[in-house]
Amino acid sequence: MERLDVIVPVAPFEPISVLKKSVDCILDLEKGDIDVRTIYVIDLKNETDDRLKFLEEMPITVIARKNNRGRRAGAINDALDAHKHEKAPDYLALFDVDSRPDRNFLIECTDVLRSNKNVIIASGARFITNEDENIVTKTIAAEYCFFSDVYRMFEKFDGFNQFNGMIGVLNIRIMRGIRVDRLGESVSCEDLDFTQKAYLTGFIGGFTPNTMVGEQAPSTIRDLFNQRVRWLSGAYQGLRMYLPSFIASEISVSKKLAWFLALSLPFVAFLATPVAPLYGVRLWGKYGVRRAVIQTFGLIGHLWLITLCGVVALAKQVFGGRVEWKESRRSEV
Repeated sequence: MERLDVIVPVAPFEPISVLKKSVDCILDLEKGDIDVRTIYVIDLKNETDDRLKFLEEMPITVIARKNNRGRRAGAINDALDAHKHEKAPDYLALFDVDSRPDRNFLIECTDVLRSNKNVIIASGARFITNEDENIVTKTIAAEYCFFSDVYRMFEKFDGFNQFNGMIGVLNIRIMRGIRVDRLGESVSCEDLDFTQKAYLTGFIGGFTPNTMVGEQAPSTIRDLFNQRVRWLSGAYQGLRMYLPSFIASEISVSKKLAWFLALSLPFVAFLATPVAPLYGVRLWGKYGVRRAVIQTFGLIGHLWLITLCGVVALAKQVFGGRVEWKESRRSEV
């Protein structure tokens, strides 16, 4: 029987209420013919963290860290190191505390990995679990709808699939075979860094239309701004570090172009302002007229905010400013 390890990092600021919902959701996932082990890696906020007591009472493996070295990447690396002397699992699933995958998520993603030996990570479309909270979350829901459409298009036209947070199922045998079984702890976006290394070694990301995974959107402009500055810092680092390698690689032209556009276009996102109303027609069909109008205007403002985030990210990189992973407020979903 093949084995799959689920790893869920828990940051110090994650509330116990959201953590409880995470455990309920992850333990309820369908397993099919796979032997699944669930590992939560918690960064303790103090010596009497009540979240640790809760996790230790659950039928899961718990790793407690007294520091947050490497943030999410460090937590995942520590989970991998803790079990490196055991027989390696066949697959690795990564989720965040706010991830709410469909019950069939593990089965559908492992089916993609089994059917295509070139796929190193498989995932499905994203949706926003707190989209009705305010106009910010409604706008991000529209953005995620757009990216789900992009994933489907890339799957048909040999594009570059990069799943934020590496939320998905990975083939760990491939990871260890190409020596990318540790995540970069010094980069701004370890998920993008990993995906670029994987593509440069001949592997790809696979998208399945048969399952979805929900996640929370930032609910304030400040949280959204901080998140996107970090993401665009990762995009800049990717272009700076890997552009020569992508140009010289034997990767298909369509993948090279999709990678370059995915990383560079956000810095000039405002240029897409005239296109937003056209995508509003797609939103109209999905959400109805009233919601679509709100989301379309929200997307236009979002495009200009992303452009500003790009300017800030570039300034930080040029002038040596720190890009910090800041706490975001969680909703009770």
